[in-house]
Amino acid sequence: MTEQATDTRSDDSDELAATVEAGGFWRLVPGWVPRDFIEPTPALLEQVDCGLRRLVA
Repeated sequence: MTEQATDTRSDDSDELAATVEAGGFWRLVPGWVPRDFIEPTPALLEQVDCGLRRLVA
């Protein structure tokens, strides 16, 4: 007899949204990650672009 693990992942986007809204997402994220949303600016996008290019190089 073979035992198989049950896949408990869900493709339900409503369930995922409810988890995030309830704060369940943040227990998976390190404490240094900002919890506030800041509107992206051209300067921020340029920093991200430069950082990604350095990472790839």
